[in-house]
Amino acid sequence: MEIQNNHDFKYVIQDTNCVYFGRELTYAEMMDKEDVPFKLKAVINAHIARETDLNRKMADHILEITESAFSYRIFEQLKLTVRVCYKTTKKGFGGKIKEKWVHKTCSIGQFCKEYREKTVQGEVMIEDFSISKLALLALSI
Repeated sequence: MEIQNNHDFKYVIQDTNCVYFGRELTYAEMMDKEDVPFKLKAVINAHIARETDLNRKMADHILEITESAFSYRIFEQLKLTVRVCYKTTKKGFGGKIKEKWVHKTCSIGQFCKEYREKTVQGEVMIEDFSISKLALLALSI
């Protein structure tokens, strides 16, 4: 799945309980955006920058993160969810085979266990990430 315009996947959107990040967004771009909560910028600067380069995409970091990494525990505390999509084939009435896109939202733990290898192989595509505003509020730096 080749994507021509990656700027479509570089966004930050907030609703009442979550902050959503596009999959092509780097940590450096997050630091420059005004829509990113200051506390998250502080967490990135203080902790995540120690483990990875800020010019790296969040998606690439999560694909290679280990469960023993400190940033993995930070993402768990922030209740980071990964939204993925993949294509399935289903046999319909009359024997027709239909292709269907399935969208799933999962925690970082579930993503690492079930979908990380499939993402690396190209069977599953990451759509975006989200963190809980309440978890961000409760996190102490």
